[in-house]
Amino acid sequence: MTPASVRTRIALSCVLGVGILWALWPTMRAMPVDPWIGGTALLGYVVALIPYHVLRAGRWGFLIRRLAPVPWRDALLVGLAGYMWIAALPLRIGELARPILLERRNGVPIGGGLALVALERVADGLAVGGMFFAALALGGLGDVPAHVRVGAWLTISAFATVLLGLVAFAIAPPRLGAAALRLAGRISGRRAAAAIARLATQLREALMLLRAPAPLAGFALATLAYWTTNVVGLWWLARGCGLPVTIVEVAIVTSVMNLVLVLPGGPAQLGLFQGGVALGLSLVIDGEQLATTGSTFAFWAYVCQLSTIVLAGGLAQRALAISWRAVLPPKDEA
Repeated sequence: MTPASVRTRIALSCVLGVGILWALWPTMRAMPVDPWIGGTALLGYVVALIPYHVLRAGRWGFLIRRLAPVPWRDALLVGLAGYMWIAALPLRIGELARPILLERRNGVPIGGGLALVALERVADGLAVGGMFFAALALGGLGDVPAHVRVGAWLTISAFATVLLGLVAFAIAPPRLGAAALRLAGRISGRRAAAAIARLATQLREALMLLRAPAPLAGFALATLAYWTTNVVGLWWLARGCGLPVTIVEVAIVTSVMNLVLVLPGGPAQLGLFQGGVALGLSLVIDGEQLATTGSTFAFWAYVCQLSTIVLAGGLAQRALAISWRAVLPPKDEA
């Protein structure tokens, strides 16, 4: 991917994000008329974001240590810096940042890093889908639109399919993998086939190492704690914004928002974030509240999450002593 193509994607995704915000404006304003809320509510949410970021960025350390003796500090720093790049780059391009930084910092092969990212994305997708239906049952919302339920089921099914694919890839006989790589070589050429073969080997080896139950259990518990912290923090912020919602209803909003964020979006998920919040809130509050206190809630959730992600990621990148250019394609590829 060349710098020119990255710039083009950023420009197009920004246009898409602004278009979504414009379409949402009659329902929920990206910038509320009166955004100010109590300092206690805002401070409490920012404090809740500390364990949110630590758990989110550090939980993959349980899995990394199966691949290489990577210190927990490095796993956390790479995670924080990687999530900053996910926010900064469009269309989920930033997902490649953590495998790249992990290779530069600790020598973990790119394929191994990609296996970790894939497992993390699957875990989050299944967790969000499960949280949606669990909260729906507890909240007693029987009139949820069919398209929301269908979207949730499709998301769970997609991530479950990916999980089954990863498992099948890890345990498939080597001869099947060799046949697939030969086919890839005919399609993409010898040089590309060699790169694909190397990456596939790294990915397979990493998946084989990650089968141990102890690190998977630690990762699963950290993931559960991460999503619990996320819901509790957003509930605190919602109450501070004047939204009369229960913690179960906030869990519904959180799950719907993150189901929407599965879609590739622009830098900082501009537009998609607000659209996900609007869709989630529309299930638990009326239209008038959505246009007022709902807009305030979405504004502060977005500003606080984005600013802390960028701040923590920037400090982590500096602590890693790895140039930010390592994540972007070199200029001579243009």
